Amino acid sequence: MKKTICCVGSSGFIGNQIYKKLKKLNKFEIYRFSSKKNKFIDKCKIEKFDLLIFSAGIHAESNNDDKNIFYETKKIFRKTSNLFINSNNIIFISSFKTCFNIDKKIIKSDNSYNYYKYDNYYGKSKLIFEKLFVKVSSKLNKKYKIICPSHVIGPEDFNNSSNGNFFKYILKKKIIFYPSCFISIIDVRNLSQIIIDIILKNDFDNSKIIANDKSILLEQYIEDIKLKENYVKLKVNFNLVKLVYFINKFLIKMKIMNKNFISKNRVKYIEMKAKTEVSNSTKKIEYKKTISDTRNFFLNR
Repeated sequence: MKKTICCVGSSGFIGNQIYKKLKKLNKFEIYRFSSKKNKFIDKCKIEKFDLLIFSAGIHAESNNDDKNIFYETKKIFRKTSNLFINSNNIIFISSFKTCFNIDKKIIKSDNSYNYYKYDNYYGKSKLIFEKLFVKVSSKLNKKYKIICPSHVIGPEDFNNSSNGNFFKYILKKKIIFYPSCFISIIDVRNLSQIIIDIILKNDFDNSKIIANDKSILLEQYIEDIKLKENYVKLKVNFNLVKLVYFINKFLIKMKIMNKNFISKNRVKYIEMKAKTEVSNSTKKIEYKKTISDTRNFFLNR
């Protein structure tokens, strides 16, 4: 008898990749649940699952307000609480996607990050949800694995993901302002393979890992995306970037302006106790191919 899996967030950028890989294996009965519509996408008569894969986040149309983010996150949690209760094992996709790190080249578990100070609504929601998830999982004595991917890219753009927006932003700009810092990247296909490996190995040890392929200078990342296009790069002081962010946020709060310039660019890392997992699968897609595939996708879509 095939094991049963419930996927929440399968229409998203990461969730869709996981779902497609699971379907290709043909080893599981898979049912998709929409947290937005609060119902199963697939016909489902069973009530208990061997595994729950939760990759959903707060919905794009939600108001980007701290109180509203907390409310919307708890609302999603209530809608899906029965799925948590009725699943034996759980994989939770959290948030570690960040663009800018001014301190260290490689992701470390002790990098501090004030998420409520710098983060966008999606990142805040994910981390609030993770705290709720860990608390409930401990009470219910559930076996789980938390996966925190770094900046996720790949040749797909489901639901206009912020990762894809960042890549498209670099592609179309002729003048690019950037701080001197590093960016940590993972291919969405490599991320889904890490998760598949966890499922096949039944590796649910209540740990939290950071999934990452490569950490490189942001300047090099920009050059790799642009290839030989004509454009101008202008390096800016990182403190200036933060200053502009706070001025921008203040002007929005005072209703003087309504455009947020830097909110999608996270500037430090999350404080956590976690090991860093660099994807070393034999099926791993290398960085150059990731950039090439993603670039070609956005140019030809």
